[in-house]
Amino acid sequence: MAVAPTAYAASPDSSTTGGVSARPKTIPALREWTARSGSFVVGPSSRILLRATASQRLRSTARLFAKELQALTGHAARIKVTDAAPARGDVVLDLTAQDAVLGSEGYELTVGDSVRISARATAGAFYGTRTLLQLLRQSGTVPAGTARDWPRYAERGLMLDIARQPYSYDGLVAQIKDLAYLKLNYLHLHFSDDEGWRIESRQGLQSAEHLTKAQVSSLVELAAQHHITVVPEIDMPGHLGWALRAHPEFQLKDADGNARTNKLDYSIPAAREFLRDLVQEYLPLFPGPYWHMGSDEYLGEAEFANYPQLEAYAKETLGSLATAADGLHGLVNEFNALVRSHGRTLRVWNDTFTSTSTVAVDTNVVVQWWTDLNTPIPSTNPVTPQELVSQGYKVFNASFFPTYDYPSYSSPAAATPRALYENWTVNRFHGFAYTDDTGAGYPFHDLDATEPNNLGAAVHFWNDGSPTATWTEAQTAESLFPRLRVMAQQTWEPDPLVSTYAEFEPIAQQLGSAPS
Repeated sequence: MAVAPTAYAASPDSSTTGGVSARPKTIPALREWTARSGSFVVGPSSRILLRATASQRLRSTARLFAKELQALTGHAARIKVTDAAPARGDVVLDLTAQDAVLGSEGYELTVGDSVRISARATAGAFYGTRTLLQLLRQSGTVPAGTARDWPRYAERGLMLDIARQPYSYDGLVAQIKDLAYLKLNYLHLHFSDDEGWRIESRQGLQSAEHLTKAQVSSLVELAAQHHITVVPEIDMPGHLGWALRAHPEFQLKDADGNARTNKLDYSIPAAREFLRDLVQEYLPLFPGPYWHMGSDEYLGEAEFANYPQLEAYAKETLGSLATAADGLHGLVNEFNALVRSHGRTLRVWNDTFTSTSTVAVDTNVVVQWWTDLNTPIPSTNPVTPQELVSQGYKVFNASFFPTYDYPSYSSPAAATPRALYENWTVNRFHGFAYTDDTGAGYPFHDLDATEPNNLGAAVHFWNDGSPTATWTEAQTAESLFPRLRVMAQQTWEPDPLVSTYAEFEPIAQQLGSAPS
């Protein structure tokens, strides 16, 4: 007598045992799963079969998957283009899925004595191979079943501060592979700040320890192969201390000549041209859709009065009603026009957006919301995520806690993986304050869970604080390991397999990192 399959969709099933549903263990969890009888095993005769109509588009995915499969199982699967039926142990990749719900990153997975991964676009097929790798890591035998899986949020990933503490080429390669293993698709590189400049510069700004442009091109290419967008950031006009060591004439000075050594005076035409030259130097190195200019932590609103040249500049360029603080918005719009002329979309941090502004930042700029009234940088009424969305902006959840990871903050309660897993969702935006060991008691701003202009979220690793509060590359990777796995679950946003971080942690350890 045939046994009916058991289906598991967006909520845990009633047959949960010990808090774990009958869906297979993956990170992120599968959105839908129907268990069936049978199993799949990789063997010495296993092949990766590409259907002829999609073979060129899927060849890169197949080659990468074959290498990973061999590293994981010891078996070298041959790639073959054929429309013939698969044999036992084969894996079929195709782009014939018709379900529009899958979008460009979703896939259908069918596991029997062979496996079929079907998607509408190459990213979806790639993510199907990530699921299969995670299943094979747990056991050489994968239980039979069918899955439909797709992400809730478009952007899911990691921001790395490589300016304050250098990150090696090999370390970044490992991070790219780990992000992809978790179906994370966004890598934001904050490569310049007061403490360093970590990419080769034709102006000679680079720190002693830096990446060459050839290395960066290789990393961007590797990221693309793993369906990861690399977002570069040169933070400006603040956080420019390293660059301004070579150009003290561009430092912001008050009426008495006292200099703010890490802030650029954008009222100086040559200073703005210096910034434009920097952006145009690096734009070709990062062919992705975004450029990040920071624009955060420049001056508190009350501080602008100390720099009358900024008010004069604002009124001259934006009109007689403009305030000194509006000049920063004018600068953002100037660089928005620059990067858009190169086919890019500008991103900025949110703390320049206040309710007292009279000049708006262009609404086609993406706003990464990280802080509210509790920010240590004085500000008046920073606008909420909901206000930004209502004004027409796309936002990204960069909540100070719990998405931030800081060596100098000794892992405050609200920044723990537990808080990220149990008390935070991508539609919940937290500011600076935190009050207890779960993260449940600190202020937040919620967007509607279905808000289409909430692009997603990332773990933000900032290697700053006191001069000695930095981590080695190995310490950084160790701290990121659990947080990235939680972020993968929260941004893909299927129903979780387990309700607590204590239950989730052993799953993360069991699945490990990408095979290499």
